[in-house]
Amino acid sequence: MDLENELQKSFTPEQLEEEIEQKIKSFHGFLTREVAIKLIGKEKGLLKQEDKTYKLSEIPKGEKKINFGARIKKIWPIATYSSGKQSRVVEVQDESGSQTLILWNQDVDIAKKLRLNDEILVKGAYEKSGELHLGYSGNVEVTKKAGFADLGSLDENSTVHVRGTIVRIEGYDEFVQVNGIKKGFSFIISNGSERRCVVFQGVDRAEKLQVGDEIVIEGGIVRTGVIEIEDSARILFRRPCEMLIGEVGKIECDGDKLVVEVEGKEIIFDRINGLKFIGVRELADDISLSTVVKLKKSALLNSRIAIKIEQKNDEIVIRD
Repeated sequence: MDLENELQKSFTPEQLEEEIEQKIKSFHGFLTREVAIKLIGKEKGLLKQEDKTYKLSEIPKGEKKINFGARIKKIWPIATYSSGKQSRVVEVQDESGSQTLILWNQDVDIAKKLRLNDEILVKGAYEKSGELHLGYSGNVEVTKKAGFADLGSLDENSTVHVRGTIVRIEGYDEFVQVNGIKKGFSFIISNGSERRCVVFQGVDRAEKLQVGDEIVIEGGIVRTGVIEIEDSARILFRRPCEMLIGEVGKIECDGDKLVVEVEGKEIIFDRINGLKFIGVRELADDISLSTVVKLKKSALLNSRIAIKIEQKNDEIVIRD
């Protein structure tokens, strides 16, 4: 782009020369005509600011449109403010140092795809008050996922990322530590090998866990063969859904419960999930489940279904 010609669309030749002269004078004469034209063009929005790639320790104060590569050091929980805004701090590190990257509002969900020690490329960040913030049009790309350690061969005192399936919940107990006895919540996970895990901080996270959950632990510390989970570690879990697929061979009521047989497997639903099964989302409380079943039974018998179900405590629920 010929910047001087573009500026002449906004200025007469005389006005442009005067602008150039004033710009050079404002720098006490230590400015070439070419640089003065570029500065005027930038002020008029004709020159887009280019993204710059930095090492973390080299990012200037107040810099905008920053690119950098780093490794995830820590991911903090979401913070919610009285205004309704949300933020999430992600600590990042490269060979030059470490820094905090703050995600705002809808961007807090970016952290769901990140885990400790992932290598990332951040584009479109800006520096403010000693912190980095992801800009409105910025993005975070995972360039290398952190690997998982083998449960059967964990090094003592190492920080590990592991995944497996919960095979036993042991619950609350007291555990002997170097600095005394400490209360924690323990469970056993397996991926072929088994390993005990104990949550010592943020224990309420463990109360939600159930046998059969698929779990990822990020940043656990191995001590005396046990994976200890402190406040800095993350617990991610997923409760797998089972697909109920096949031909309906039986459908009947037992009081306010629905008994269904699919491919020889008997499933018992409560009223709410029984109604979901037969395709009724809302029903007045004074209408019995058996009344609706009588109306729907002929259409459902011998039909083929494919629905997601999940075991919750002692009940089977239908997932939407």
